[in-house]
Formats: sequence, structure tokens, C-alpha cells
Amino acid sequence: MKRIVKATYLLFVGLFMASSMVAVVDAQQTDPLRDRQQILPDGGAEEDNPIFIKVGQAGFTFMKLPTNARNAALGDAGVGQIGSGAAGVFLNPATLAFFEGREAFATHVEWIAGTKAEVIGAAFNLQGRGTIGIGFQTYDAGTFNATSIDTDPAGNGFTNDGTFSTSNYAITAGYGLKITDRFAIGANFKLAHQDLGNGSVLVGGNLTTISNSKNAFAFDLGTYFNTGFRNTVLAMSVQNFSQELTYQRESFELPRNIRLGVLVDVLSIAGNTPVPHHLNLAFDITNPVDFDEQVLAGLEYTFQAAGSPLGFSGRGGYKTNHDTESFSFGGGLKYLTEAGKGLKIDYAYKKFDANFFSSVHVVTAAIDF
Repeated sequence: MKRIVKATYLLFVGLFMASSMVAVVDAQQTDPLRDRQQILPDGGAEEDNPIFIKVGQAGFTFMKLPTNARNAALGDAGVGQIGSGAAGVFLNPATLAFFEGREAFATHVEWIAGTKAEVIGAAFNLQGRGTIGIGFQTYDAGTFNATSIDTDPAGNGFTNDGTFSTSNYAITAGYGLKITDRFAIGANFKLAHQDLGNGSVLVGGNLTTISNSKNAFAFDLGTYFNTGFRNTVLAMSVQNFSQELTYQRESFELPRNIRLGVLVDVLSIAGNTPVPHHLNLAFDITNPVDFDEQVLAGLEYTFQAAGSPLGFSGRGGYKTNHDTESFSFGGGLKYLTEAGKGLKIDYAYKKFDANFFSSVHVVTAAIDF
């Protein structure tokens, strides 16, 4: 059994490394070599070391939005964090393996520029045969002015056609399985859809309507490993691995992201018995396809007296190397009986640069039954 565990873990480590190399190769092949300094006048001097610009290299970016308030409050860190229940299907399907019981949850996200996102999901433990999770996320980008080409030479070049809305959603089905009591693996299958509305082009002098609707398939892989040293956890996940799609002439991928994380039980490290206090420190390193590497850090304090069904948590986080987002914070309440039934409510506030966007609010409610 130990050999199987080691072989499985090495397999996923190899997958992570291979995915990282794929991301680097993609950046070199698809990202334009552009020097950020050349945007400003430079007197003709050339930069010796041009920078790969990765921003804007992904589509279906609504799939990057927060899916639960707990991780949102932690600066989006927590790939190695269990206890999020059904919401774990979106961040690391391996964490599903440690969920026992049945849970359904819903998340509302007040995102930037007046846009909104809704997420629902559920998880069901299969009594020793792993845990399955399902999820659905949708994004409301608001309404836009619709125009089409005006073929009348006396016109102004376009015709106003009222307004239109986009359609954005993704369906996730996942499975997590314990290999041992400290090691688990998981996988997700996803179907994503985006409809940006119809467009119009002139072909041979005739106005032709074109569709900007796409469907995409993707998958996630994840691992979770409790090292056995004071509850220190190592975890990783590959998210939104898919083939390229094309809108008209531009090709893009889904927002693939590779995460490597460590979770430390601070009180256990200090040699203290954590109950009724828990203090977890999470660090994630991410390698997204459309941005430079980022470090996400989050701290969560939880108090729940022994034998009490009521517990509360306070959380804070910080995201490095981001254009507009910085710190976040939030909290949560839960009421769970000894049978594992009850309610959980979490809230997160994410701070954005006020020169660009207003702050973001995330609320999650879950019921265990």
C-alpha cells in the first residue's frame, strides 16, 4: 500500500511539473514579445530583456471568480484546506475525499463594475467509496448596446439594435477518493458555455450574421497530502485544462491555473493542543495561463468549544502581484449537531484599488443534511 501511495503521489507531482512546463512553453509561443517600457516614449532605446505579456491570453474568465466566501476571505488561498465541504469541488477535488455526509451550498458574488456571479453545488459521501461533488456557476455581465453594420452609404456606418446580454455558465462534476487516511486524489470534469451574442460582417458586399457562441470541455486534477507533522498539508491542483477555442481569428484557452499550496496548523506547530482554538496559515503559489505567478496567503482562526454545535471563524488574506486586488477579510458562523447536520454562513470582503473598481462582497450559505 505504501508503494502505491508513493507511486500515485509521484504521478501527480510529475503531472504538476509537466503542466508547469506546458504553461511556460505556451507563454513563449502564444504571448507577444512586448516591452512594457515601449508603451512610453523611450528616445529610441530598446529594452535588452523584453517581458512576456500574459494578460488577456484566456477566455471564459468568469471561471476564475470566487466560488465560496471562505477562500475569498483568505485571498483565494487554500488549495490544501479541508472543511469547505461541497465548495471544495471548485478549488481542489481531492479535498472532497475528507467530506463526510451530504451538503448543498449557494454563493452570491457582487463582482466588479456592477456584475454578479451565482454558484451552487452539492457533495455526497459514498460511504467508504469516495465523495462526489457537483457544481454550477453563472456570470451576469449586465447589458450592452447592440449595433450592426449599416450598408447604406448615406448612413453613419452602424445601426443601433437596442441592447443584448451575454450568457456564461459552467457545470462541474467531481470525485475525491482517499488512498490512505492522509493522502487523497480527485478529478473534475467540466462543461463551460459562453455566448457573446451574434456579430455581423460584410462578405462580398453582403451582410452576414456570425455566431459568437462556444462550448468547451475541461478537467481538473488535485492531490492532498497530510505530512503527519503537526497537521502540515501539501496540496496541488491543475484547473481548467482544455483545448484551444477560436472566436473568429483569435485563439485562446480556458483560464488554466496550476496551484501548489501548503497549510500549517500554527497552534500544533507551536506544540499546543488546538481544541477549542484552531489557527491555520495557508500559502498557495499559482501559475495562471493569463498572468504572472502569484503568491496567495491566508490566515483563519476558528473557535469551537468541545461538544458545542456552534463555532465561528475570522479570516484574512493577501494576494501578491495583482494589478488591482490586494487584501481581503471575512468571517463565518456554523451550527452543526453531533450527527453533522446544520447550517454554515460565510462572508468575504475583497479590497480592490478604488481608482479602478469598487470592493467585492461574497456570501455563502450551506446546509448539511
